Amino acid sequence: MTHQIIKPPRAAALAALAGLAANALLLAVLAGTAIWAIALLSGGGVTSTADRVCDVLAVGSAAEYGLTLLTAVPVIVWLWRARTNADVIDIPDGWGRPWVIFGWFVPFLNLRVPRAIVGAVWRASAPPGASIWQVNAWWATWLVYLAGVRLSSRLTLAGTGGHIGNVLTLYVPVAVDGVAAAVFGALVVWRLTRFQEDHAVRLAAAVASAPGVHGHALGGEPAPA
Repeated sequence: MTHQIIKPPRAAALAALAGLAANALLLAVLAGTAIWAIALLSGGGVTSTADRVCDVLAVGSAAEYGLTLLTAVPVIVWLWRARTNADVIDIPDGWGRPWVIFGWFVPFLNLRVPRAIVGAVWRASAPPGASIWQVNAWWATWLVYLAGVRLSSRLTLAGTGGHIGNVLTLYVPVAVDGVAAAVFGALVVWRLTRFQEDHAVRLAAAVASAPGVHGHALGGEPAPA
């Protein structure tokens, strides 16, 4: 293993955590709003109040889509830097660094590659015996959320009160699952960043104690043996 000092992706991690927290909060609000709309529809049909609440849900869903895209940027930046650090800690198996970006966009492969990369970085960075359940939980809830969003996007909040209520009844568990995916994703980002911070401290100590390193750091020659 090389004695290069790794740089934990703290700034990218903080940005990713902020984005994931915002997604979780917005989805929780949308789920609560959908439950309120269902209650309004079951009590009085498509009233003006229920219609306004559905409009709010439509706007909120569009905002959630945009927020997800914005959050993807720091998450991918964070994963790129974490994958780079993993090369220094213990070269991970599987997909190379370019797939950190391409893996999210290539059809079908995007159902597997990001999970494989995060899993490889986790195995390279985590202490022995550390469970990978957080990664599995994040990816499982994320895939369910993607499928739920795709299905619910084909349905419209128009028509009879019964139809709108059925659409919202489908949307509530999708939004709740999205909250879980954001929370598990934040947990993965936080824990992996902490693992790499621990490695950075150990590598820095190893480099500082290596023979001749002080001479090179001061621009001189190492002392003769």
